[in-house]
Amino acid sequence: MNDPSNTPLIDATGLLCPQPLSMLKQAVKPLSAGAVVHITVTDPHAELDFAIWCERFGHGLEKISEASDQWVFAVVVDAGEAAS
Repeated sequence: MNDPSNTPLIDATGLLCPQPLSMLKQAVKPLSAGAVVHITVTDPHAELDFAIWCERFGHGLEKISEASDQWVFAVVVDAGEAAS
């Protein structure tokens, strides 16, 4: 099980595509399968971008919260990461 204190937290608020996805890719790259990354965004299209990318590379995606125009997602790194 992962230690929550080691969970990378990305603040991509105020940024539009492709910056949030680029930040997420960089955060995931050094992590092992099963690691979790949290990312906060204000880009309404980020969820679709993340969903497509996660599906393509085998990562899990979960929306943690939604408040006003801000969303928090958790991405669970999977073995498919090696392909990205």
